[in-house]
Amino acid sequence: MVRVRQTAIQVQSGPRSLPKAGLDVLDYALFLPSMWLTCGLGVQLRLFGPLFAVVPVGSCLLYAILRLTVPPRMLTAYLSFAIFIAVLSQYQLLPVSWQTHFMEPAIARQLLPFLGFFASAWASKAYFRRRLSDGSVFFSSSFTVALGLIVASVFTFLQNRSYQGNDAASSVLDSYGSFNNNIVIATFFVAAAIYLTRDWRRYAGLAFFVGVGATTHFLQFKLLVGAVLVTLLGISGRVAALCAIGALLLAYAVGLGYIPEAILANPNSGIRLQFIADAISSAIDTWGIGVGYGKESVRWRYEFPNMPVFTFLPDPSVMTAGRMLEALSTGVENSFIESLLRTGILGFGLFTSAIFCAFPLRDLPRDVRDHAAMVFCALFIACFVNSTLESPLSAIGCGFTYGYLLALRASAGRSRLRQSEQHGSRGQRIATCAA
Repeated sequence: MVRVRQTAIQVQSGPRSLPKAGLDVLDYALFLPSMWLTCGLGVQLRLFGPLFAVVPVGSCLLYAILRLTVPPRMLTAYLSFAIFIAVLSQYQLLPVSWQTHFMEPAIARQLLPFLGFFASAWASKAYFRRRLSDGSVFFSSSFTVALGLIVASVFTFLQNRSYQGNDAASSVLDSYGSFNNNIVIATFFVAAAIYLTRDWRRYAGLAFFVGVGATTHFLQFKLLVGAVLVTLLGISGRVAALCAIGALLLAYAVGLGYIPEAILANPNSGIRLQFIADAISSAIDTWGIGVGYGKESVRWRYEFPNMPVFTFLPDPSVMTAGRMLEALSTGVENSFIESLLRTGILGFGLFTSAIFCAFPLRDLPRDVRDHAAMVFCALFIACFVNSTLESPLSAIGCGFTYGYLLALRASAGRSRLRQSEQHGSRGQRIATCAA
């Protein structure tokens, strides 16, 4: 779908110092099949069960290791700290709040999706660093978009999966506004068509964004579409992304003071605000340390004034061990707040810093920078409004885009270093001649 000119995406200045990086056996055997499988299966990835730790998580880790690429540093710091908290959780050495249940197997279950995000991000960083060296960043874009938007939707429809009581067909259409793995990866390539091409593909990509934004009930995708549209009016992508993020933060900050009213207006949105309020209260109860892993993130029952009791999870006394494990892994629908709940203020700071390490640099070419800014905007929104990094159904796709953003920053950094060295050597020659 997107074949970008080498000069459009390549951020290095001057002659290339690296040879053209052709696709090799590692790309075809490990990384690309993992992403294609993730795209094609969509929500059916849940059928993998424990095999998720092998493909795509294990295959991505193996690819990154064989590429001898340094893992994302700040993300590694957060993962290391999370593992430390998990060890403390195993021995139940952390303070308690309102949580009442603990299962040791839930520790690994709660950590595995984030490990998937880390593995996908590391592998994606290694892959795109090679792709950026020769400009063929969007290899197989048409095939990947078809997998993510068509094949995955067919699987969902055939499984007769429904969302919020809708029929299967309506649920498929609604899913295009979600931030599931297949949608995140597909929209990465569709957005590239908007910003990095100037033919029919640009208009087809724009039509997709506007069409989904107009039909989906997911407000987060509408916010992303709004950010895309203002960039096409001349607003910097970085500014548009920060404005969208600021609007989201403000809406949540105000909403936390009106939770009962939000419940009456929109029960789904209101209960999400209550999840966040409870998680923040747990952070306060534990003096900013966090409750750790293995415990529930949400309450079993919610009581609001002048409303019937809202039972969010079944009665624990009648649940099987497997169902209990699944219930304990339910997130608060906000990966930032989830990090605060589990790993405390320090973990929250590390996680937030890791995410913003991917924010695109100012000195990238305009079209590349705007595309990267919208990719970052989608990543932030996904992590802020959903349990994105706590679910295998979304963690891999977000890791894919996160790795691209890190590779792009690294490529731009090498370009600045090369320019600095060139200017430095030129200045030294001028000074020598003047002497």
